[in-house]
Amino acid sequence: MKIYSTDTAPMIPVSHDPGLKKRLLAGPEEGISCIRHLSHILLRPGDSASEHSHRDAFEVFYCLRGSIVFSIGGMDVELTKGVCLVVEPEEPHAIARCIEESELFYFLVSK
Repeated sequence: MKIYSTDTAPMIPVSHDPGLKKRLLAGPEEGISCIRHLSHILLRPGDSASEHSHRDAFEVFYCLRGSIVFSIGGMDVELTKGVCLVVEPEEPHAIARCIEESELFYFLVSK
């Protein structure tokens, strides 16, 4: 059994946008073979994340609260409380804008 907490997880920069900070709940050192990372992030209005993709992994975003607009392959998709978004491997994605203070859990999962 493993227990993780957003209260004690280390705050680290997001690799492709170091101005954004996330709490890394579980990473590769945890020995969970299918999950590369499990993170928690708090976004403020106006925050964004640059477009990128993952060659061999899915990225799963779950919105705990707020409203965030993602750009997925050039199409805008709004995430709101209770909505889960799965980004496919090699699919370009970005956080286009954060509409209101928002909170996400997200996972990078091996293909």
